[in-house]
Amino acid sequence: MTKILIVEDNLDYAEDMAEFLVELEHEVHIASSAGDMWAALSHGNVDVVVLDLGLPDEDGFNVIPRMRQLYPQIGVLVLTGRVAFDSRILGLRLGADHYLTKPIKFPELAAHIEALDRRVGPQESAAPEPGKWTLKVSARQLELMGSVIALTEKEFNFLHLLTINTRPVPRDVIVAGMGGDDPDAGRRVDMLVYRLRKKAKTGLGQDLPLRSAYGEGYSLSASFNLS
Repeated sequence: MTKILIVEDNLDYAEDMAEFLVELEHEVHIASSAGDMWAALSHGNVDVVVLDLGLPDEDGFNVIPRMRQLYPQIGVLVLTGRVAFDSRILGLRLGADHYLTKPIKFPELAAHIEALDRRVGPQESAAPEPGKWTLKVSARQLELMGSVIALTEKEFNFLHLLTINTRPVPRDVIVAGMGGDDPDAGRRVDMLVYRLRKKAKTGLGQDLPLRSAYGEGYSLSASFNLS
């Protein structure tokens, strides 16, 4: 059973969605605004948030990074009428795990929720180990047990993107952030990763905990603090 919070101001649509998911034996609650959502999240017991972007009191694009920072263990599934490619890219870059567009058949939505819960559900919200990997935002540095290396803007943006996402970041999202119209952008991503691995090994004495999965993208295999 997955504990789902539906954040949707169209109550008829939200109730239809909730009824379908409850029939699949999920526990479902509804919030019709960002304010209601934050109140519900503060009480805990949420595995997956189904988030509409067009909320009456706060734009969903502003909600995602804050939710990812405050509740990194929760799966974030965007379900919206914003179908533009740029909106999809932005939603994923901000930290959404899935970006789905309306209209959608509820069985497909349920499949996405169940796939997401298989990844985030069994994990405990473990506190990051002190003294381990830290991405220093204002200084644009990477720190490991007291040793620090400076990062270029692109290196920092790449690591920050991976840090705020709990799922692998697709290559096309990374490429878009580095200039998606450049035919050599994919090669530049590969070179960026190569240089970053080498810099971390030389300057910090350890291999960068960076995982590459064919067809999925890049992800971190260790917890990173943001400071």
